Amino acid sequence: MFKKKFLKAVSAFTCAAMVFSGSVLSFAVADQTDSAPDNPDTDRILMDITTDSETDVPQDAETAVSDNLPETDTANPENTETDEETDSGQEEIPTQETGFEKYSDVGSHWAKEALNKAYNDGIIKGFEDNTMRPDDKITGAQMITIITRVLNTSAKADTSDISFPQDCWYTEEAAEALALGIIEKSDIAALNGKMVRKEACTMMSDAFQLENADPDMSKASQYKDFNSLTLSEKIIFASLVNNGYLQGWDGSLHLSNDITRAEFITLLYRAAGEYTEADQIKDYSALSAPTVLSAEDFSLRGETISENIWLDAGVKTVALNSVKAKSITVRSEILNSIKVKSSEIERLVLASRAGNVNFDCIGIGTTVVGDGEGSAYLSPAGNDIEITGDGRNVTLDQRAGSVSVSGNNNTVTLNSAADAEKVNVYGINNIIKIDSDVAKLNVDGRNNKISGRGRAETAVIGTATSSIEINVGELVDNVDYGIKDMIAAVNVPAKAEVGREFQATADLGKTAVGKTVTAEWTVDGKTVKTEQITLTENTKPVLNYSFAYSQNMPEKSNIGFVIKYTTKDGEYQTVSAPAVSMSIDKASAAYFEAVVAKVQTKYKGNFTTQWAIDHDLTNAEKEIFVNYKGYASSSQYLIWVNIGTQHTSVFQGSKGSWKLIRSGLVSTGAGDCTPRGVFKTTYKQTDWTTGSYTVKPIVRFYGGGYAMHSRLYYPNTTTLKGGNNGVGYPLSHGCVRMQADDIQWIYNNVPNGTTVVVY
Repeated sequence: MFKKKFLKAVSAFTCAAMVFSGSVLSFAVADQTDSAPDNPDTDRILMDITTDSETDVPQDAETAVSDNLPETDTANPENTETDEETDSGQEEIPTQETGFEKYSDVGSHWAKEALNKAYNDGIIKGFEDNTMRPDDKITGAQMITIITRVLNTSAKADTSDISFPQDCWYTEEAAEALALGIIEKSDIAALNGKMVRKEACTMMSDAFQLENADPDMSKASQYKDFNSLTLSEKIIFASLVNNGYLQGWDGSLHLSNDITRAEFITLLYRAAGEYTEADQIKDYSALSAPTVLSAEDFSLRGETISENIWLDAGVKTVALNSVKAKSITVRSEILNSIKVKSSEIERLVLASRAGNVNFDCIGIGTTVVGDGEGSAYLSPAGNDIEITGDGRNVTLDQRAGSVSVSGNNNTVTLNSAADAEKVNVYGINNIIKIDSDVAKLNVDGRNNKISGRGRAETAVIGTATSSIEINVGELVDNVDYGIKDMIAAVNVPAKAEVGREFQATADLGKTAVGKTVTAEWTVDGKTVKTEQITLTENTKPVLNYSFAYSQNMPEKSNIGFVIKYTTKDGEYQTVSAPAVSMSIDKASAAYFEAVVAKVQTKYKGNFTTQWAIDHDLTNAEKEIFVNYKGYASSSQYLIWVNIGTQHTSVFQGSKGSWKLIRSGLVSTGAGDCTPRGVFKTTYKQTDWTTGSYTVKPIVRFYGGGYAMHSRLYYPNTTTLKGGNNGVGYPLSHGCVRMQADDIQWIYNNVPNGTTVVVY
């Protein structure tokens, strides 16, 4: 079921040679069961794939990039280790594949099935070196191009006053996205930049109108970074979490993380798993995935629709007679008419860019007025109304259940017959005219005006910036005044020794008990610790910190502390403690030289894991070593493989000020065959697989096939092989074997070009 527009020879664009062409979306979410056992997250849509690729997406997205590519695309390149159980003792070269199977970096990827179907449908194409690079970051320009083609947009906003790069490939797509309302003019300049999870999810929510105006916040509020969002952002992300579009890990949604191509594709298909011409559907009850439908005149009678559907930008008239459906979203550019008769529809979303709406809501559980510019005149007949769009003019002339407004700058009128059980106002700058009776009025959004001849039995106001000018029986003040009255002070020792941890504390006065705040510590203006804290009367934030050695380090340092909080109605507040200066005892050069002298370049242990554990350096000693030696890196990370203690340590910072952030046991080359020196990571692969073993993922650091990777698994599994597969003593054929969570972290977070010290 293909749409003609997507079969045309469109000007395809590449994501650093990964081509996203506008083809059909015809697969459901992948069964993501290939994750290694050390990482329990098997449902990883927008979860923990944050890998930096070897190249950034180029400014000219129509030019393929192949810099820093491997010299060979075989699964077991030259000089990589082979397993003792290989019968011939020789390398096993995989059979040359065609189609999706030829791509070397997708065989064990968590989104393999989704990527495979996307490839077969023409959504993505791979690199000339037979890689798919699903973990490369995606840009805003690439996202809007996919979305506008999926929704079949043609209307274009005026962009004559916007400066685009010369011969910009996404000029038309930006104009269409602007007309669709998924970006603002101010966003266009940054479209070539990488997208983060927060931006991508917001764009997807706008494109597919996924927002519920009054969502349950309890599930999303379990994520610590959710509480730092504004009220309007909370509504969006609570809707995404509740409906299964978004999940977090480690207690956070990680909204500032970059989003990869694989993640975006999976998110896209969770919203719409199929894309087809409406007249190709013979049995709507047989739909197996949420579906985007294309039709100019959409008319159904007596149908039961089993999945959520979207009517794309081309639809102009909608007629539903005796239809049962879960959710129907009208995303047209110009809606001439919509008629609903004798139907049972749980949720109907009206999000046409133009066209007035006037119809009876009988049989519709919730009618949503989403993005668009036309007016809506609705007869709720006791059912619920949501206004999630901005700048809409909505009039209700009959009794409603609940009326919830999460959009901004709307004018909503409840005529004298439009009594309501609840009216919830969460958006900003809305004018709500109530000439009827309302059982309960909630006003949590900022700068709203509630006026009219009506009456609210109970009014709960949660913001000091909105006004209620109707008759109220009981007024409840639920304003979140935040942390404005708090004070904070920092306590530090008189002197701190380099390499030895000291403790700083913060005293809080007039604590806003029960509020969850973001507490941030700084050292010389640089943030060193951020945490979410729920305030009590006795809250005393703590910073444990040690100064890393550098030859030209200062003798004093300033320690700062700040609390950040966003009120329920979206006001951002901060309380800062005055920075406190403390002295640093740098110690003598002999002290640091003694630490460096402890580092052995040869393994002298008894070939047990316990020996490596017992003989590891302290964290402070590891920092002193790399800083005293003066190692530098082109990224914010530095990796040190200590052959003497069989440990790998990862540092973050820069030359002379590296801080240890991760350390783990490894196995280097048996017979002392791992090369020593200062190298750089060159490129990444998801796995090497032969007939006798699999290792994954792979991070190369030295020519000739030397890499950091996992221990040996049985082929195409994540089950560790027996025999020579320990950790903490030399065992490999030259590569650095790591425990699964350590190599996965490096693969996900450390970019190519990062310095690797093997010493």
